[in-house]
Amino acid sequence: MLIAATSSLFLMFQSGAGLAYTEALARADRYKDDPTAQVWRDDKMDPFLKPKTTALLDRCYSGEHRRRMSFSLIVSFEKGRFDRVDSNDDSAVAACIADVFSEYRWPSPPYDDFAEKFNFELAPD
Repeated sequence: MLIAATSSLFLMFQSGAGLAYTEALARADRYKDDPTAQVWRDDKMDPFLKPKTTALLDRCYSGEHRRRMSFSLIVSFEKGRFDRVDSNDDSAVAACIADVFSEYRWPSPPYDDFAEKFNFELAPD
């Protein structure tokens, strides 16, 4: 079974200027239980990401990459705009998903300095 577990969906791959993974993680943790952030996850982010999930996994988690793996990605915003993606894993799958996440036109975040962590727990069928 293929599972992409999320805390609403959450990257040591770095794409662009911005925060280091540990700093991005601290920001994501700061907003983890924030009620306004949860409304954003429910109303903006989940509807934005859910339709993209199958294509994302087909693109990045296929063929020889299909093995049990676990990693986190953090999408960071600065001044209310997408800034970068950071990962705690250097696998080809994490790098691919980070690249795709970097191409997305993310919905405006609930806070100017927002960060969201996406936990991936992947396993082949």
